[in-house]
Amino acid sequence: MRYFALVLSFFLLTSFSYHKFYVSISEVNHNTETAALEISMKIFTDDLEAALEEDTSEKLWIGDPEREVPTTDSLLAIYFDKKVTVSVNGEEKEAIFLGKELEADVTWCYLEIQDVPAVKSVSIDNRILMELFDDQKNLVHIYANGKEKSLFLRRGKTTGEVSY
Repeated sequence: MRYFALVLSFFLLTSFSYHKFYVSISEVNHNTETAALEISMKIFTDDLEAALEEDTSEKLWIGDPEREVPTTDSLLAIYFDKKVTVSVNGEEKEAIFLGKELEADVTWCYLEIQDVPAVKSVSIDNRILMELFDDQKNLVHIYANGKEKSLFLRRGKTTGEVSY
């Protein structure tokens, strides 16, 4: 029995060490002072590069100050425009790409939706990286009206809505 437990433990530990997680985390904050939704997305840099490079023929080198392609930010803006749709109070809104920051092996991407004085409902369709990974998960945390609500989006359920 002890031998079986040892073999089973070894198998489980080694099989998980080769499995990569495919997850993005987004935070959507309603800023009442600026009447805007501020969106921060945390995405693994290598996965984000792979998604963007699928439409280009060159390596982008996101975050490498000497090799990053000058058009990277515009490619990110186009990618997010295609992969993320946000509706506020039943009306689809345009998310403007503001920029990015690198932190270890992840890239923080920032978007903003202007002219949102009040939030009654938020609907988000987030298909980031789902064209590459069948098991991609996109977590979205929405902060509005003093409350936090969360969405768990995945292939087959890319859209979710919260009401306040």
